[in-house]
Amino acid sequence: MQGMLHARRNQSDRAVECVRRALDSPRSFGHTHHTYYQIACVYAVLGETDKAMAWLERSVETGFACWPFFRIDPHLESLREEPEFKRLVSDLEQEYAALKIQRL
Repeated sequence: MQGMLHARRNQSDRAVECVRRALDSPRSFGHTHHTYYQIACVYAVLGETDKAMAWLERSVETGFACWPFFRIDPHLESLREEPEFKRLVSDLEQEYAALKIQRL
């Protein structure tokens, strides 16, 4: 989260240093996929779309497939027009919208 603050302030070096520290212990705050998602957001805010997409995909692969949130999270704004982002969100929507949820 501190990395996001630095990224929003255009403090790239500080933001990337936070990314490095987060990767030293990705489970320190919660599930690893949340750390990967925050890293994706840092890189998206910094305008590094390739890195942001790679980390976003990694967050999905490790359990954070929250495509509705991806569409509205302001930190991912720079990715929204990227073909890879559109494809990722579309694939996730198709996969998860097809699931039938039953009451227990």
